Amino acid sequence: MRYAEFSNGTKIIDGESGLADLHILLCGLGASRVMIVGDRELIDSGYLEKVKKGVLDGDKVDIGAVYLGDESLGVDDVLKDMYFVYMSNDCDGIIVCGGGRLIDYAKLLRLAVTTQVKDVRSFFSSSSVGRKVINVPLITVPVKFGIGNGCNAMALYYDREKKLSRNIFNDLLSPDYCIIDDSMLMRMSKSSLAYGVLNVLGRAIDGFVAIHHARVGIMIKEVDVYDIGEVFCRVVLTNFLDRAKSLLEIGDKDRILKMALDSAYLAKGLDVNGMGMIYSLALAISDVKGIGFARCLPTAIKASLDYNLRACPDKYAQALWAFLGWEKYSQYDKAKRAEGFVQAVKDFVDGVLQKYIPDHVAPQFTDDERQEIVTAMAYDPHMLNNPRHFDIFAIKAVLK
Repeated sequence: MRYAEFSNGTKIIDGESGLADLHILLCGLGASRVMIVGDRELIDSGYLEKVKKGVLDGDKVDIGAVYLGDESLGVDDVLKDMYFVYMSNDCDGIIVCGGGRLIDYAKLLRLAVTTQVKDVRSFFSSSSVGRKVINVPLITVPVKFGIGNGCNAMALYYDREKKLSRNIFNDLLSPDYCIIDDSMLMRMSKSSLAYGVLNVLGRAIDGFVAIHHARVGIMIKEVDVYDIGEVFCRVVLTNFLDRAKSLLEIGDKDRILKMALDSAYLAKGLDVNGMGMIYSLALAISDVKGIGFARCLPTAIKASLDYNLRACPDKYAQALWAFLGWEKYSQYDKAKRAEGFVQAVKDFVDGVLQKYIPDHVAPQFTDDERQEIVTAMAYDPHMLNNPRHFDIFAIKAVLK
């Protein structure tokens, strides 16, 4: 078992021994009675049994409750139920096994219990400071890769009143451990793997081309940021085409594990900077169209590339070098390298969709929906590569 630790403090553990040693990790965190969060599909697949076995292998940690998420319920009802189950069973730690939404629920529960602030909407404002009142260990076990929320300090809250997703950033949302077990990822379908690959690509592009600025009144000032995010984005983009094709064609556990770790490291490295324009745009499209985030991702990648082409051509030219390699990069005229990167990514995305997700249907937009998408993005203050100002007309123009 090995782990990587930097940035937000979440320790990323890879390999089956991480799951087998859950009881050791929990003891180290001071937990003795944990609540496991999952869903019925994870019971049928046997994943939750693996988690239970890892918890109970020792004699110092017990399972206080198992909460099975119900996606038909709103986030407020889910959090209310989870809070009641957690407190009424005297739990002192959380393990969540599942996908993006379940992990967000568990992280928000941790925030509520830790701060004793039951209404997590209080944390919509970045100025809200949650004070740690109770220690609540949190371990995440993702069963899909790409999103990266299993190891960052962000959670999404769907605001039913405004019909849009609101993101909450808080250090207390950062899990203690994220366990990436290749046996838990191997059962993903080809289409799920393909969407995961596109998610990793989108996150890497967001981080690599990020323009870091903050608004101060009507003035713009540059913000100093850590280079760790750009470094890992460059690493992920390098040889990405070959690694992604090998993963999708062969699909062995080593390739899947490496791509899952890329996703996790990117999430940690970019944590302090925000979600990124691609992620934010896909989320806004998902809210407005009422369809899954993954189905919106290809459209968001292409639109964000077109939107940023005029704002950061130098960064796109550098990204081309990483994405295609020096030999092909040198064949492009200097003035055409940024456009070359955009076209190369679009070709890759279209190729993945055609070969691995043939039933994918790109969302179409009315003028009213374009306006709603722009409005939804306006609620997201964490787009890490929004080029200096929020250009409403430019965003509408690239949503084809």
